[in-house]
Amino acid sequence: MLRHSFHPLVLTIIGLAILGIGYELIRSPGAFFTQILVTIGIVAVLIFVMRRFILPRLMRSRGPFVQQQVRAQSNSTNAMKTSNRPVQFHKKKEKKKAISRPLIKRQSNVKLTVIEGKKNKKKNRALF
Repeated sequence: MLRHSFHPLVLTIIGLAILGIGYELIRSPGAFFTQILVTIGIVAVLIFVMRRFILPRLMRSRGPFVQQQVRAQSNSTNAMKTSNRPVQFHKKKEKKKAISRPLIKRQSNVKLTVIEGKKNKKKNRALF
């Protein structure tokens, strides 16, 4: 049994999709397989374009840290494939501690004044 049940609308859509696929297979199997192959081709072209052109630009904009992680992962998988020795990772360089400055409370030049009015009157929330 399934752990959770699906919404009736989802089940209806899935059922209609299966019914439509079966009808297309019976009515014109050649056109159905042609449509499936064209769909697979379009998806393959989109994946190629994404991996070749769009993802490298996104990786460049994210900074060198992500690129270093990707290189380290690819190097570790290549090293594991070529040898059975454990992979040694480079130790990260320690960053110098920033000089801590004492916290200085800044004073504002803005003069705030209190506007007097009826403070005890409750607002009618229905008007908002």
